[in-house]
Parts: sequence; structure tokens; C-alpha cells
Amino acid sequence: MANKSKTSPTFGHSSNSIVQIAILVGFLCSLPVIQGQDVHSQCGNLTASPPLTPFVVPLTLPPVIDISTGVPITLGTYKISQSVHPDLPNTTFYAYGTSQETATYPGPTLEAKQNVVSFVRFENHITDPEHIFVVDRTLHHANPPNGGVPIITHLHGGDAESKYDGHPDAWYTAAGDTGPKFVTRDNVYPNEQPASLLWYHDHTVGMTRLNVAAGLAGLYIIRSESEDPPFLPSGEFEIPLVVQDRQFFPNGSINFPDIGLPPFAHPQWCPDYTGDVILVNGKAWPYLDVQQRVYRLRILNGANSRFFTLFFSDSRLQFLQIGTDGGYLWTPILLSNITIAPAYRVDVLVDFRAVPIGSSFFLNNSHADTILTNTTTPTTNYVMKFNVVRSSGRKSAQQNVVVPSSFGPVPNISGWASTATLYRNVSLVATLPPVFNLSFLLNNAHWTDAPTETPQLYTIEIWDITHLIPNGVHPIHIHLVNFLVMHTQAFNYTRLNASECSLQLPYPDAGSCFTQAPQPPNPSEIGWKDTIIVNHGTVVRLLVPFFPRSGQLYSFDPTTFPGYVWHCHILDHEDNDMMRPLAIQPPPHA
Repeated sequence: MANKSKTSPTFGHSSNSIVQIAILVGFLCSLPVIQGQDVHSQCGNLTASPPLTPFVVPLTLPPVIDISTGVPITLGTYKISQSVHPDLPNTTFYAYGTSQETATYPGPTLEAKQNVVSFVRFENHITDPEHIFVVDRTLHHANPPNGGVPIITHLHGGDAESKYDGHPDAWYTAAGDTGPKFVTRDNVYPNEQPASLLWYHDHTVGMTRLNVAAGLAGLYIIRSESEDPPFLPSGEFEIPLVVQDRQFFPNGSINFPDIGLPPFAHPQWCPDYTGDVILVNGKAWPYLDVQQRVYRLRILNGANSRFFTLFFSDSRLQFLQIGTDGGYLWTPILLSNITIAPAYRVDVLVDFRAVPIGSSFFLNNSHADTILTNTTTPTTNYVMKFNVVRSSGRKSAQQNVVVPSSFGPVPNISGWASTATLYRNVSLVATLPPVFNLSFLLNNAHWTDAPTETPQLYTIEIWDITHLIPNGVHPIHIHLVNFLVMHTQAFNYTRLNASECSLQLPYPDAGSCFTQAPQPPNPSEIGWKDTIIVNHGTVVRLLVPFFPRSGQLYSFDPTTFPGYVWHCHILDHEDNDMMRPLAIQPPPHA
């Protein structure tokens, strides 16, 4: 793509195309689906969004709320109307805000300070009798007796007591109905963890995909005077980017499937929702005017199931990654592209000083749209546009940016591994029992089955996550903790499935299913993570310290300890049983 753009293309699709559906678990090779209709939306073949001109909307930044004052704040969830593009009528969202008038999609950015406790109350003011999207009642889901839209907010990446974690069964409605694990609407976040970019989003059992697609998500930043280097870009040169995708009807409403993927049993569930419009901070393909400066981009993939591989159209521009899910990397990494799965956060520096004033360039995406189609479309190849403009006045002063060569010591992974008290082999599987009741499962167990992951507080475990599904990729998220990737190792799925080899034998033993020696983590897998990509035909080994970073004393009173969870962060999968309890056990002398 050229570095300059004189005119903007118009994005549109043909609604007559037939999508070849590659069924996620390989049980069906391909399936032509019915065409998009005026009223209903078919999973895998949604009616295309109306043509929209990209790069005409300026990037907006979510409002910022300081939650480090010690004063409790209240965020409500509200039904709002907001514009994503001037060529579309306003879109209805569910959104967070301090009031109906201030609620926004995405929600306000909450700024906390390390070691300063924050008090956040989440209230439900969504009075709709039914959700704006169709609820598939064949899934295990929140089912309030008086109707309404249940919510529960999870601080993703946060270290907090279980009752403040946003347990999926701790939901509540505007009418006062509550789920079986409900404890409180008032949350206490210690913020005794590394400086990092977190995010908050809805986590209601069986409805997370619906509530997040409806808009319930926002950023949460922990800042630290001791950890944050003094000469990183800040203020107007620090830009948060919440990257998501949606599909829209001509009336501006979100096009979310209400017809599932036949012949499967769940009539409204779609295993992989992606949209043909890329949104950044709630705007469709926005643009940002930048100066010849170094910028800090703090990027969240907040999509339901879409992966992004981001790169710049101008080869002079690269990403200097300085942070990941759990905080700063110990050593910055220079990357020409960066892949982010749903829930991934990356903290990157981009140097625009070498790009001439008057130039325009693009942040692009090369990742396939969906594993249902395994293709890309022109609309999803673009993310946003940057225009280099001249600085003026006080902004013309020299920018003093110093990037440390190291943000801290490299963790002694082998030393910690030697003290691990337990090794767990957990697996990702898919089931297709009678009546085509497709489910993706963890350890072949359902959400409602008894806990099998019962780590003890203040111990270290090693987890091998084995991808036993015939195809696909799954980002796995573990609540409460951060972990380190020790290695990944590919295996021959076909031979394993035919019982021709074993994963218990090491490579290169002839009887081993492994096709390579253990490989070090990819650049995007380095650092403290809370979500990790697990590819088909691989085993990912994690070092998981169950040490709450806050060091606080946790209560294990069953009346106020609903527990934690781990799950796939493709929200469509999470809602259909790809989630399990994480039953943290008290330490020996608690």
C-alpha cells in the first residue's frame, strides 16, 4: 500500500457470496450456508455492513477517571446511542459510565496507582426486558426469574479477592435478581501489582459474548512511580487503542447472529463471531494526526473472537514492544508485526520522526478473518490511518524520550520450575455428541462439573496445555495470576489421534508424537502473561505461580469466596462450556 492517501476507498461486500464454512472441529469439511436475510442473521454468513468510507472519523479517546484518590466511584451500565461512523445512523450499545449522559462505548479508562486501593461500584441500569441480541437458551446461561439483562464485571488481569473478580455466576440485574455466586456490587482493587494495562468487561455466564459485543468493556491502567520510566512518551503522546470488530445493519444496529450454524443443536449460538468493520475506540477505521515524535500506543484486542496481526504500511515504522499483559518486558523487542489474540494487551513505542510531514500511512491487519472462512476481506485488512502533521507552539519543543535497555531482571524460570509442587496436563477438546451438540471443553469437562484444577495458594505449578481439537486456535486465560511461557512443542495430531505414537515419549524417540524439540516462546509470548495462544497440534508449557501479587490475606469463607475461573477467551467458546472453575485452596496454615 502506498504511504500517501489522497482519497479514501469505500468498503462494501457482496451479500450474494457463498461462504465455505470450515467447521471448527473438522467434523464437516465444508458447508454452504444460506444467504443473509433482511430480518435474521446466519452464523458464518452475515449480511454485509453497508458501504462505509474509511478514515473520515477522527480517533477519540475514552474519558479518564482517576480512581487513586481513595474516594469510591460508581460506574453504571446503561443503554445508549452512539455514532461509530457518519454514514451510519447511531448504534445502540450497552455502556459503562458514571451516568446515563456520560456513558460511552468503550467505557471510561480507569487510572489507578500502584499500592493505592481503589473502590469501584458497578451498578446495572439496563432496564430492557430482553437483551438487544437473541439469547440462546440451550446454552447454560444466566436466567434471571424477572427477566432483564444480567451483568457482572471482571477486572481482567487484576489481582483481587474472589468476590471482586467478577465470577460468571455472580451476575445481577437492574430488577435486583442475582446469580448463585453473587456477593457484592462494591469492588476493592488493591492495585498491589506491576504497572500494567488491564481491562474490565462483562463476564456473565453464557452471555459474555453478547454483553461484550453490546459494548461492555473499558481500560484500566495501573501506574507506578517506581516502575514507570520517567522519559517515556506521556500525555498527548500516550494513546490507548481498544481494537474490536462489529457488523452493522443499514439502520446502524449491530448485526449479531440470531441463527446458529446448522446442523448443530444450539439454534442461536455461533462458534466464531467476527464483523466486517474494524472499530478503534468505538469508531470505524478512524484516523489520528501525529507529530514527528515518539508515541506510546497501548493496544487492547477487545474483540469477541478476532485475532489481529498488526503492521504499518510504511516499512520505516516498527513496533518497539516494551510491555505485555502483566507489565513491562525485561528487555524491549523490535518487531515489524505483532499478533494479538482476544484479550491480549501490548505496550509499544512507535517512532514517527523519520516520516515526512504531510505523509499518511496505515495500521493494517493481515490475520485471517475467522476460522470459519480462513480468509481476509478488504475491510478487515485496515485498522486505522495516521497523518503526520506539523507541530506548533509549545508542541514544537524537543521531545526527550529515553527507552531503558532493561526494565528489570530476567526471571529465573528454571529456578522457579525446580520448586514447582505440581505438574498439570490440561487439554483442549471438542465434543460432538448426538444431535450435533457441539461443545469446546477444557479437560473434557463442562462448566458445571466439579472443579479439577485446585491449586494451593502460595505454590508454583507447571501446566502443559495440549490442543487436542482437530483445528483452530484458542487463547487461554487464567484468572488471578500471571504466568510465564516456558516453551511450546508441536506434535503430529493425525498420528496421535490414530494411537500411533505417544506424547509421553520425548522427541526424537521414534514412538513420540512430537515433531520438534521444545521451542522458546515467540516474541509475543515473552513476559508475564494472563492469556496465551494455544495453536492446533501444540503443547504449551507454562510456569504458573499461584502467588497473589498483592500479598494480601485472602478470605476462604465459602459465603464470600465464589472462586476463580480459567477459560478460552474466544467469547463464543467461553459461553458454550469452554470454561472451568479454578478452585484456589488455602495455604497449609491458613
